[in-house]
Amino acid sequence: MATISDELSQKLMAKHSNIEKLFEEFFFMTKSHDFTSSTPWQPPTDVYETGKEIIVKIAASGLKPEDISVLFSNHILTVSGKRGDDSAHQKVCFYQVEIRYGYFERKIKIPKHVDANNIQATYENGFIVINIPKAEKDFDSTISIKITY
Repeated sequence: MATISDELSQKLMAKHSNIEKLFEEFFFMTKSHDFTSSTPWQPPTDVYETGKEIIVKIAASGLKPEDISVLFSNHILTVSGKRGDDSAHQKVCFYQVEIRYGYFERKIKIPKHVDANNIQATYENGFIVINIPKAEKDFDSTISIKITY
């Protein structure tokens, strides 16, 4: 019984040490972090319907229209792109990090029949706005939508 207790105690101490190290790195920024992850981030998105169309509005400031891709396939709207950090200064110590950089992607299921050939996407004032006209019958092809600005 004593060996099980000793083993459990050692595991708990190791976990406690790891948690302390994590807090120290977070609060005192003692470690260099790479905040551009390979995992896609997801910008805030609104999806709503009017009488004639479905509108998707994505908050994605700091992008160039040529860095954004909009695809529609099998009732799935996929909006993706990349936001780079083009700051000229070298970052030595972060005090606050909230802006996400790197690859982003949003996949949105569109629950209605739509006229995919007439989907329009615009990028203005930091928002991607996609207007998707509703239709009477289904559309089962893949289409790439050009973004205007």
